[in-house]
Amino acid sequence: MYITATEYNTITDRPVAEATTERLMISSKLLDARIGNYAINADGYKLFKSGSYWYVSNPNLENCCNCCCINGLYYVKLSNAKIDAVKLWTAKMISYLTDNNNNPPSSQKNIKLGRFSIGNNAGSGSTNNLIPDEMGYADSILITSGIINRKIYSR
Repeated sequence: MYITATEYNTITDRPVAEATTERLMISSKLLDARIGNYAINADGYKLFKSGSYWYVSNPNLENCCNCCCINGLYYVKLSNAKIDAVKLWTAKMISYLTDNNNNPPSSQKNIKLGRFSIGNNAGSGSTNNLIPDEMGYADSILITSGIINRKIYSR
């Protein structure tokens, strides 16, 4: 999991008790889904910590100036900006989960009455329909950190 309950409290100034094991896991898995195309490690997450460094798999071995080999696989060390963005995003998601009874974000905010329907598909201000408005600035910081990877590499 990407943050501890103590880090959650430091980032959000909310009670440590809100950062339950379940919420820590859910928020970390949702972040994994958000950051995109990276390999999943043996622990089930896309990012991992070794000592004081954080790493992510490196699917593109060409032009690799900041990678290392761990157990025969290549990884890139994350910058402090990326680590801070991950922690902020994860903490904000835990806050969201707490405030919404552990229900993850959903784009299913549509009302249908017979032939008429009202939808919430446009204009939420978010870059992703599954990102709630409360996560807007944390998601923007995550995007600008450069950790989101949507590229597909072929060999």
